[in-house]
Amino acid sequence: MIITILGKAGKDNEGNKSFAYYDCSLFNKESKEYLNSTDFLLQNFDDNFYLIGTEEAIELQKEILDFNKKPVKFIKIEDNNLDEIFEVVFKLISMSNNKIILDITHGFRHQPISAIFSATLNKFLNNSKLDIIFAKQIIAYKKYEYIYLNDYIDLTQLSLLLTGFIRTLNFVNSVEIDDLNTLSFANFSKALLSNDFKSLISSYKNLISTIENAKKNPKFDHLKSLFEEIENILKDFKSFEKSKLHTQYLILSKLMLDKNYYLLSLTYLFEAIRLYVSDSFYNNGLIAISYWEKADRYKINQDILSFVSQKIHTNYKEGFYDRKFPNLFAKNRDVFNEIANDYNSLRKLRNDLTHINPNKSQRDIKSNLETLYDEIDKIIKNDKLKVIEK
Repeated sequence: MIITILGKAGKDNEGNKSFAYYDCSLFNKESKEYLNSTDFLLQNFDDNFYLIGTEEAIELQKEILDFNKKPVKFIKIEDNNLDEIFEVVFKLISMSNNKIILDITHGFRHQPISAIFSATLNKFLNNSKLDIIFAKQIIAYKKYEYIYLNDYIDLTQLSLLLTGFIRTLNFVNSVEIDDLNTLSFANFSKALLSNDFKSLISSYKNLISTIENAKKNPKFDHLKSLFEEIENILKDFKSFEKSKLHTQYLILSKLMLDKNYYLLSLTYLFEAIRLYVSDSFYNNGLIAISYWEKADRYKINQDILSFVSQKIHTNYKEGFYDRKFPNLFAKNRDVFNEIANDYNSLRKLRNDLTHINPNKSQRDIKSNLETLYDEIDKIIKNDKLKVIEK
């Protein structure tokens, strides 16, 4: 399929046919004088032709061009109708799964821009086999050389994908770019959003390596700010591998909170405080090594948090820690109560999110979650349970 936007090239001011030299080496075709780019396509390609233009442009080209009995369909548009040319080009490209050439050499003002944007969107959605061509002026007057604009289209697609990743942390690997490992973005996104901790660190390293190489490549200069923004978003991952699990959860909670994934953020924050408290009990000799190594970690966390937050639970029954360390709660009452209040608030907020509370607005949820994150972040970073008095 050949799609071209018609202009008025091919006639001089006196109404005579006017030729220009076209360098056609890009297509391995004869370089010579043609009336215009549409003339070159008609003489050198056998395909279905869709010629888009205003009524005036169509009539002029019908007068001067030789269509050689090729299948040609004229599509009339209004010169100032952006929506119309966008829709026409989009629909035409959507019609074919075969090779498509879109020539935007001719046309006026917004027409080529609208056409190329339509083509970009269509390729982004359907990955069409599309070549966008343009005859640019070279050296002297009336000398032109064909170039592909596909690289610009691919980079436009990439910028859309990177922008989507910045907003959502999700990357759909729908474009192949030379000199860029786009799969590294998709792999990191998949590992992050599926809680695949085994792959998360390695995929992060691959992603950062990809970004560093891209920033050094002049081809991606205009995308540099997007790459730097991604690096900034993921800056806390520099220490991720060497961090304890509860700190890793804290990092992920903040990342998800920034991207408005409230339930994921809350879940990570919930697990971060639980793990921090149980780790602190173990580090202070409050958990036997044999029990720590053999017992179910979920049960350990539940037992400890139940003890720490006993004043909140009216149905709390004395257990192991009350019998083994009778003065433990009294000696650490203030910090235990601080943790217990945050932990209980997390549980209530999680209940609101998982069961859809119609009385809670997103603004309320985010504000509450931000407050809880800050409080738990201080508890963990200040290591308030570093020393637990027995």
